[in-house]
Amino acid sequence: MSLSNKRMNRDKVDQHNKRIKLACSYGESCYRMNPAHFREFSHPHLESILDNYSGSGDYDIPERFSLQRNMIREQLDMMIQNKLYEGQRCGDLARKDSEDSKKDGGEPKTDMAGTSRSSDGKKKAQTTDEEQMSSRTHEQTDTRSSKTCGDKKILDSTYRPMVPPTRDPRSFLDVVVSPGGMLSKHAAAAPYHVFYTTIKDSKKTHNQKYSITLLEILDSSLGELKCSLQINFMVDAGWLLAHYYFAGYSAKKLTILYGEESAELRNISAKKPNVEAHQVKMATPFGKHHTKMMLLCYEDGSLRVVVSTANLYMDDWENRTQGLWLSPSCPQLPAESPSHSGESPTGFKRSLLDYLHHYRLPQLAVYVHRVQRCDFSHINVFLVCSVPGTHYSASWGFLRVGALLRAHCAVPPQETRSWPLIAQASSLGSYGKDPGSWLTGDFLHHFTKIKDQPQTLTPPPDLKLIYPSLENVKSSHDGLLGGGCLPYSAAVHVKQPWLKDFLYQWRALHSERDRAMPHIKSYTRVSPDNSRAAFYLLTSGNVSKAAWGVRNKDGGLRLMSYEAGVLFLPRFVMSSDFFPLSPSSALRLPVPYDLPPQRYSPDMSPWVSDYLY
Repeated sequence: MSLSNKRMNRDKVDQHNKRIKLACSYGESCYRMNPAHFREFSHPHLESILDNYSGSGDYDIPERFSLQRNMIREQLDMMIQNKLYEGQRCGDLARKDSEDSKKDGGEPKTDMAGTSRSSDGKKKAQTTDEEQMSSRTHEQTDTRSSKTCGDKKILDSTYRPMVPPTRDPRSFLDVVVSPGGMLSKHAAAAPYHVFYTTIKDSKKTHNQKYSITLLEILDSSLGELKCSLQINFMVDAGWLLAHYYFAGYSAKKLTILYGEESAELRNISAKKPNVEAHQVKMATPFGKHHTKMMLLCYEDGSLRVVVSTANLYMDDWENRTQGLWLSPSCPQLPAESPSHSGESPTGFKRSLLDYLHHYRLPQLAVYVHRVQRCDFSHINVFLVCSVPGTHYSASWGFLRVGALLRAHCAVPPQETRSWPLIAQASSLGSYGKDPGSWLTGDFLHHFTKIKDQPQTLTPPPDLKLIYPSLENVKSSHDGLLGGGCLPYSAAVHVKQPWLKDFLYQWRALHSERDRAMPHIKSYTRVSPDNSRAAFYLLTSGNVSKAAWGVRNKDGGLRLMSYEAGVLFLPRFVMSSDFFPLSPSSALRLPVPYDLPPQRYSPDMSPWVSDYLY
């Protein structure tokens, strides 16, 4: 007998007369967590698991779902919590309890703590041996909360306790900040919440209020992690998991999306069942899964988002300048709130969901659901992303940047030519035989849009590209190896000699990062006297067509890479038209490089990766 027929027969017996559900079109790949979806559609692969579920302990999930095990467990918990399907055995247990209770003189009831009571309000004095054994088992694994299946009490096995490390992190990491202080450091970074990585060989950066280490991002003062999502290009699994170990999170659920091939990550779940990894394949070799983002989900239902420029391996966090935005806590919404509530004035929540949905991966269902159930109303930045494909809306790439600046950038129209665009990057692209074909064409045009822009054609502002020279790299903390994060090639540069007219050196004396080569990417427009900034964009996207897009003949925008960044606009951050850049300002925008930028001297040349070989 089919599952649907079994349900129909049971419904007739119980006289529920429920409408027969249509099967979900996603089948066994369904990644949704929305209860409304499960009320509308049936999911036979989940329902068959519940049919055989005893009501306690873990679910018997078939081996073919090994890569989806964590997501399926969350879906089953959600179905039970919302009473969306009563498994056959679970239902039988509930009916048996009900019949036993009637013999005792009343229907069973449940108090706020989930304790079964008789109709006279007295707690049951005894439990069965099976329930006592189940309770002891779950107490040993430190499970916390409870759910119900029918009227049957079952324990929630999703809580994974923290595991204190037995080794000192200083045995593995060069820079270790005393734990417990990240929450106050984060509060002191308001309203920007921008940080730059601590530089191993620049001791003065170790105590800066805006310097940060990866272990600090995992600091328990920000909350106890329940699960986390790491989205990145290059991931050293051993190095990353060491940080989770030292933070006490070695048993917590971790999901990794990565771009660069990694044999270690390919089968990591076999060695680390709480870790699942998925490589994001690209349609073209010119495109990269280049986003650097974290979703940190806490036990209290809240989450934080981190948008970064750093890969997840040691070199990127030692002597390279990297930037990060660490969001304020986004608390859990009340249970009755619709999933679209809790939006920020910048539309951050919707933008984040659109980005995550673009992957179409069942592994992300848990995190999509978390984002839907959290309040982002206090987030003051815009999320700016790129995703591969051809797009006809201003949702991605340089069209997204241009649309936001056109609506909110307050540079006076009569002064726009004197406010240069400073584009600072760790790699340069192939732009064509002349600058107007893309660099000072579509790219500069969209990155310098302003409110009340004149309709007449006017010359664009100056473009200043900050990219390290050969001399900058030679004097870095790591010598020529410092250029390992700067993959601009000589073969590309020789085809665009005109580019030197736009190049400026990497100088960062004020932030003590002058010798820490920049893997950071950032964009801003500054006033002629360098005292104000009109916006600040911190992103994974270099100055390249793959990152920001190229116009097709039909008007569509063709993007090749995944990228993510956050755009700071003064009106949303501090209710002003400009960010102060003066060192004396308490609310100074923390730009890591020196202003004004210093142009290449005539005898300088840009760093090219060929110098390493």
